[in-house]
Amino acid sequence: MHNYVTWLRDSSPYINSHRDRTFVVMLPGDGLEHPNFANIVHDLVLLHSLGVRLVLAFGSRPQIEA
Repeated sequence: MHNYVTWLRDSSPYINSHRDRTFVVMLPGDGLEHPNFANIVHDLVLLHSLGVRLVLAFGSRPQIEA
């Protein structure tokens, strides 16, 4: 339990500083088929629950690198 409390206290400044901010997350077009896709979705849900606004861009690498 102590480690969890320490982690939460150490994380709280970062959580507060990113609340109500917008993150743009670029995912590869084939990311939906990746074995870790469910883990990525869980991480995105966690960010959203902490007050981070998310913009998801799928398969946009060719346009970004142009």
